[in-house]
Amino acid sequence: YDLPDGAELLIGSVRTSFLCSTDGYYADVDNNCQIFHVCHTTVDPDGQAQMQQWSFLCGNQTVFDQFSFSCTFPEDAVPCGSSGDFFYLNANLGAGPNVFFHNEQDVARASAVTPGRAAQAIYRPQISQPRPQPPRPFRG
Repeated sequence: YDLPDGAELLIGSVRTSFLCSTDGYYADVDNNCQIFHVCHTTVDPDGQAQMQQWSFLCGNQTVFDQFSFSCTFPEDAVPCGSSGDFFYLNANLGAGPNVFFHNEQDVARASAVTPGRAAQAIYRPQISQPRPQPPRPFRG
């Protein structure tokens, strides 16, 4: 892991046990989700695929929330021990502009394990209809 100097002062001894297996963003459960990893497959010029791993430290007193893919306060995040239950959300990355990142089942699953997270409605953008124009006065 290539973390900032002094990372141990914030989180204690760093366990370097996480290994990327598929592309995505992953909470590091062995480090209490205070570290997260970005995993990406690259292809060498000779055609060999290699998994790249970048490791990041969340800010002081925050953890990586596997549901939102962001660092947040622990009470707003899915519990670190449940992070693996949300790794599947990485499959939604790059799914296209017409696919919502979370569906209603995802939100319900996160709400069930996160005491501070109230059930949230899914954002569904409204397609606005053109407003009818008032008739123009006849000028003749």
